[in-house]
Amino acid sequence: MFIRELFEGEHDALHAEELEKTGFWGSAGAGCIFLARDTGRILLCHRSSQVEQPGTWGNWGGAIDPGENPYDAVTREATEETGHSGPFDIKQLYVFKSGNFHYYNFLTIIDNEFTPRLDWESQGYKWCEWGQWPSPLHFGLVSLFKDADSVRKITAEIEEIKKNTTENNNFSNKENQ
Repeated sequence: MFIRELFEGEHDALHAEELEKTGFWGSAGAGCIFLARDTGRILLCHRSSQVEQPGTWGNWGGAIDPGENPYDAVTREATEETGHSGPFDIKQLYVFKSGNFHYYNFLTIIDNEFTPRLDWESQGYKWCEWGQWPSPLHFGLVSLFKDADSVRKITAEIEEIKKNTTENNNFSNKENQ
């Protein structure tokens, strides 16, 4: 089966044209990794055999549709690909560039881990401790994790979560004494 046969959205024909020209789905893309405040873990997507770079572990995302900005696209893609409908905070990370193609990476911070609703684009998922990644990683995720500024932003969020968890545990222990 070819990607062209799986068109679901009204803009997929345009995205497929870009794939033929550039090797990338769409003229620009946006995606995210989720960070859960309750565990400090990162959610990764295991890409299905029906997408580019099959079998790799990556973020949740896709093409930016005409008229969308990267923030709107990543919000839409995160909801479409995982089914997550709760509140979240988004922080922009590394922007991958290849020729005229740009892929905007985001950190989507949520309160609690959840079980993603998988579709044809993904064959699995994994909540990971920072640096404990499954293999093989998608080249885009490798690039994201090599970007010093993105790593600083992600690890700062994780450290804040750990600090808040420790403070909350200390507060609870004092109340129970």
